[in-house]
Amino acid sequence: MKTVLILGATGLFGGHLARQLIETGRFDVVCAGRTEATLKSFTSAHGGRYIAFSRSAPEAALTTIKPFAVVDAAGPFQSYNSYAFAHACLMAGAHYLDIADAPDFVQNITSLDGLAKANGLTAISGASTTPALTSAVLTSFNMLQIDTIETTILPGNQTPRGLSVMRAILGQVGQPMQLWEGGAWHPARGWSRLSHTALQVGNTQLKPRPASLVNTPDALLAAHFNASAVLPRAGLELGLFHHALRLARFLPFPLGRLTKPAHRIAGWAQSFGSDLGGMRVRATGGGLTKTWDLIASDGHGPKIPIQPAAILLDHLANGQAATGARSCIAEIPLAELTAAMARFGAISETRST
Repeated sequence: MKTVLILGATGLFGGHLARQLIETGRFDVVCAGRTEATLKSFTSAHGGRYIAFSRSAPEAALTTIKPFAVVDAAGPFQSYNSYAFAHACLMAGAHYLDIADAPDFVQNITSLDGLAKANGLTAISGASTTPALTSAVLTSFNMLQIDTIETTILPGNQTPRGLSVMRAILGQVGQPMQLWEGGAWHPARGWSRLSHTALQVGNTQLKPRPASLVNTPDALLAAHFNASAVLPRAGLELGLFHHALRLARFLPFPLGRLTKPAHRIAGWAQSFGSDLGGMRVRATGGGLTKTWDLIASDGHGPKIPIQPAAILLDHLANGQAATGARSCIAEIPLAELTAAMARFGAISETRST
């Protein structure tokens, strides 16, 4: 049985991935993180093995475990300033995957391409909702021309949120970003340019929810699909919270320092709203618009971001993934992703207008 080491296995997304892999029984799952007591509690409850170490000094742990593949689900990737951990994994003979949501980090993973190929390994960054799932949807549209891409992520308010997720959200508010529009890069601010989106799949329709610009790896979709504009957005179900963040973008300090109090406030309000979340991918070009909507119920939304990594682990185990280091763009067919998400009740559909 091949060994998979998951860094950040007791976090929100890493925890979902670890539990899913443990339940399938396909891999020997080693849960990794900094706090031994937390790891021991997690594996006692869910299975698997554990090892405590810091990602800044992983060599000894990698030598001990000798993993077939490593998944970095720790984050926040916006604070990563090197590929030292990914480099260490490749040097140890392990494939490397991550669920990074920072555009620069996802794009520049190619700096490890030579090392990965020399060792016959694969390193893929962004094996998550963006850009793995969004690019799979756009590829499935099979459009001859794409001018504008819009992606929107809308979690339900009752969906669990980890500290790293909250830190990533707050870290975007009011921060400068580059927006690809009109075939050129333009300065923008995170959580600006309000819009509203009403997701619909069949007879299931959600009320319109606010959404604003966020800085995600979907910015990389422009080059792959030759689009003249990419507008990535995200929103909160409770308008009060969403608009509060929009106003907070004018504060003279980064909101990341407010992560813990904001997480507590969100916890107090978690009984409001719903457990329905989802996302939209829309492309316009050549006189045609295609829209793909996804809705996940029962608080299963956080399972969506880890499905690309889970599928890629199967690809790696089956020898189906090419060697080298790259961003996770058009790497997985949409049919595989929708089948995986259907296991926890997520529904989706594509409409053309």
